Amino acid sequence: MRQKRYIELVAEEITTLEQGYKNNTNHQFRQRCHALLLSNQGHDMASLKTLFAVTHATIGNWFRAWEDSVIVGLRNQAGQGRKPIFSVTDLNLVKEKVQENPQHLKAVRETLKTELNKEFSEKTLKRFLKSLVKPLGVAGGSA
Repeated sequence: MRQKRYIELVAEEITTLEQGYKNNTNHQFRQRCHALLLSNQGHDMASLKTLFAVTHATIGNWFRAWEDSVIVGLRNQAGQGRKPIFSVTDLNLVKEKVQENPQHLKAVRETLKTELNKEFSEKTLKRFLKSLVKPLGVAGGSA
C-alpha cells in the first residue's frame, strides 16, 4: 500500500491557490489549484485521482510541480500543441505573394510551397491570412 501524501499550505499559499482556482481562465490550472487545496484539507491522493479522473502519477506530478516551482509549476508549459507552419520570417514572403495574386490563393499556395519548401493546405493559408487582419472594434451602438 502506498504511503499517503498531502500538501501542507500556509495562509498566503491558500489565498494564492484560491485566487487561481476562482479567477484563472485555464481549466487545467484551476483543477490543479483545487486539487492542492483539497489535499491541504486532508484528501489523500487516492480520493483526488478519483475526484479529478486522473492517474495517481498525475496527482504526484501536480504535487511535485508545486513543491518545485510553487504556482508557476501548475501552469501549462510552453511548447505544448501543434507548432505553427508559417513563422515570422515567412510573413513578408506570404504577404508579397498574396498581393501579387490576391484572387487566386491556389496559385499562391503552389508558389509558396516551392519557395518555402513547406507542405500546407489552402485552408491553412487562409487561416494564416485571417490571423494577420486585426478585427475592427465595435464602436457605440447604432440606432
